Amino acid sequence: MPEDQRWAETDRLSPRNLGRGWHQTAMVNNEERRSPLGSDASSTRIEEARQARSPTALDEGRAWRHRDSGALLVLRTDVYGDALEGLADQHREVWRDQATAALEATWRERWRERGQEAGWIEAQWVELPTSVPGRDRIDWLRVEDHTGAIGVDRRVAPDAVVVYEHVTVWDGRRQVTLVLRHALGLDLDDVVLRSVEEASR
Repeated sequence: MPEDQRWAETDRLSPRNLGRGWHQTAMVNNEERRSPLGSDASSTRIEEARQARSPTALDEGRAWRHRDSGALLVLRTDVYGDALEGLADQHREVWRDQATAALEATWRERWRERGQEAGWIEAQWVELPTSVPGRDRIDWLRVEDHTGAIGVDRRVAPDAVVVYEHVTVWDGRRQVTLVLRHALGLDLDDVVLRSVEEASR
């Protein structure tokens, strides 16, 4: 539906929201993935729950990079038809049950797509502070990837651990996913929380 696509493409973030040093960047050669996860069993269960909601719109490819650290934040927005009541709750329930396994398998699959075997990868849940508005609608996971540096800019050392903050905002028919990639040791929780608050508006 055209109105849903316009909704998906509405600007959610800006450098003003993110803080100093952030600028919007083009995602060169980045194709939208209709299914955001991999082909493993956990990802397949989540995708089945997604498809049951009748996806109507998708926008993926808006990204922001931090000038000094090289951290990269990518935003994805999905909109669903939700023809039947309760499908959104079922989708989230499956996500919460399968998310860690699905993210770990998806990260390994992405490495195989690049022709490289993945190293140690682990996804863990992050508890949101009680002060975060609408925290009951937000799921935050942190993925640690020990495979090595990624990205053509090579701002991350080849032997560095890369961390991905994977945050989902459940907002009725709309689902906003933010993925913030940064080197291990950088504390960017404040950026995540500001981004989530803005994306939830």
